Amino acid sequence: MLGKVDSREADLHLLKLGKGPVRARLKATAEVWRLRRRFTRDEQGSITILGLFCFVIILLVAGMGLDFMRHEALRVELQNTLDRAVLAATNLRNTNDPKDIVIDYFEKAGLREYLNEDEIVITPLGDGRQVTANVEATIPTYFLKFVAIDDLEMTSHSTAEQGISGLEVALVLDVSGSMNSYSRLKNLKSAAKEFTQTIFDNAGSDEVSISIVPYATQVNAGDDILSKFNLTDAHDKSYCLNFVESDFSSVPLTYKDDEDTTRYYEQTLDFDPWYNDWDDLDEDLTLEVCAPDSSREILPFTNNQGTIETYITNLYAEGNTSIDLGVKWGAALLDESAQAISGTDQPASADDSQKYLVVMTDGENTAQYYIPDPYRDGYSTGVYADKDGRVFVGEDYTSCSSYKKNGRWYYYNCSTITRYTRLSNNDIYTILPYDLDDTDDIWELSWPEVWSTMTVKNHAYARYLAAGKDSDVYYDWLDKTQVYIGSNTKDDRLSDICTAAKNAGTIIFAIGFEAPDDGQKVMQDCASSDSHYYDVEGTEISEAFAAIASKITELRLVE
Repeated sequence: MLGKVDSREADLHLLKLGKGPVRARLKATAEVWRLRRRFTRDEQGSITILGLFCFVIILLVAGMGLDFMRHEALRVELQNTLDRAVLAATNLRNTNDPKDIVIDYFEKAGLREYLNEDEIVITPLGDGRQVTANVEATIPTYFLKFVAIDDLEMTSHSTAEQGISGLEVALVLDVSGSMNSYSRLKNLKSAAKEFTQTIFDNAGSDEVSISIVPYATQVNAGDDILSKFNLTDAHDKSYCLNFVESDFSSVPLTYKDDEDTTRYYEQTLDFDPWYNDWDDLDEDLTLEVCAPDSSREILPFTNNQGTIETYITNLYAEGNTSIDLGVKWGAALLDESAQAISGTDQPASADDSQKYLVVMTDGENTAQYYIPDPYRDGYSTGVYADKDGRVFVGEDYTSCSSYKKNGRWYYYNCSTITRYTRLSNNDIYTILPYDLDDTDDIWELSWPEVWSTMTVKNHAYARYLAAGKDSDVYYDWLDKTQVYIGSNTKDDRLSDICTAAKNAGTIIFAIGFEAPDDGQKVMQDCASSDSHYYDVEGTEISEAFAAIASKITELRLVE
């Protein structure tokens, strides 16, 4: 049975058998079919068109990138020129017209065509100024045209200012005894004066308020400031406060005119915990915890450069180191609540002024002495004075009738054989009768009067003599009355008040001036950042103060 035969196979069969024209025709037909099959199987050149298409796209994208690069290059050049121009125009050392300075910068850069001269704005800022300028530019595109973007536009804006509106500074300066070494106090005075000079030169006196807080063992606020507080154990010998732990967790102080205030601050007594002269027990106090001199009182809220320089000149160094107290007072004087002290609208709110606290030390926190209860008020039980100004220590003055000279000390003969020690160094008496029956002639001193009359150690020694030279009495009295707050507690307090001040918006600069490791550590912790802390030696302190003054009043871009 015959099946279906493919026509091509039949043609090939005939091609093999036939001769002549038929054979030639069939051969040509077979070649066509062979080439056709070869063409359908050949894939070479199939991506050429796709490659050409992708090349065009890549070229277009690269071209668009070039257009954007041209735009960005011009934008950067314009912005940099604009920034330099407004900074130069703002600089108070330039005496030329600020607008002309901006135009000149663009002319020299070949970019004046882009500067909008009508939008150069000069604004007075205290004794300084603010300069604002704008530039506009349009550049044609080469490749973005293919996506219907014929040009690219740009605008740049820059504002610079120098001179501060509402600048408040608290200088917290270490005047402890160690500042007398290695010309530290001399170098500090020069640096502080140069600092204020820079502030006034760059900011202008009308816009500046400076307070100076000198600190040693304590801070003497002065009578005017202390009169704004409710006080316990008030006196007029000196004007320091004994703060408690909680006072360092917040910045403001509580003033007597505050509504519903019940806060009373403990005034530091007038006393000397260090010195003793057992040849002269009623000598004047040598080194009070709260220095009574007016030159050590806080200088608050002044914009008088001459007053500040004179004040700095009169500073002297003496006492221990209480950085925590200095920063507490400095921060409080920057707080708006201190208007109770100034009686004006200064200090302003944090929103209306820039507040800076600059604190320096050459040491670390040391002991802060204070007189504890029950030796702060009331009568002293055993310390007496007579109408001639002589002071006696004993148990019972009513039983004594006479006294005699015994070297430099006067032991009183009493019916009870109780010895009384006269504290005067007066040696002109031999044997004199003394009638103590008249109580108007002699009286018991209050504790504040005792500490203003004799040092803590001299008082303990007088008790020792009156008790028949009993050494236990001496050390007992010393332990009861010579107490202090230690350095670790004060470091914690310093950390607390620095944190509170920074949280309130105050920027703190700190200077470690030849300070030991512990002092450097607490100062670094107190500063607003690592860049706000300076570790200096010798005359480098002037460089530190100069850098701080420049940062406070720096010529800067604000937009």
